[in-house]
Order: sequence, then C-alpha cells, then structure tokens
Amino acid sequence: MSDRFHFNFKSKVCFVTGASSGIGRATALAFAELGGKVVCVDVDSKGSEETLKRMQKVQGEGIFIP
Repeated sequence: MSDRFHFNFKSKVCFVTGASSGIGRATALAFAELGGKVVCVDVDSKGSEETLKRMQKVQGEGIFIP
C-alpha cells in the first residue's frame, strides 16, 4: 500500500461483496493488507478462494461466504 494512506483496520471486520475479481478483489486485498478481517462474499467460489489465497500471502485473514 502507498505510504500516503495511514488506515488501520486491525480491530475491524470488512464485508466485501464481489470479492472474487476486479474492484471487489482489490478492495478485499487492501483491507487485508491494512489488518482487517475480511468477509468475502460472491457467487464465484473459485475466484473467492483465490482472493483468500492472495490475502494469506500478505498475512491477511478472511473467510468466504457464497
């Protein structure tokens, strides 16, 4: 993340719809990088599982709800 952003989501749960791709995935990953616990919601299971894998690479936490 850019140094110009100083957000901290460590005590927050972030609910992201459309988390399997595009802006939804980017949003989920950004929240994860900033410490948020992310709830990924989408109809695309495969894409959302990939989002979760990417979040784990940046030490993020999350779950997927279809």
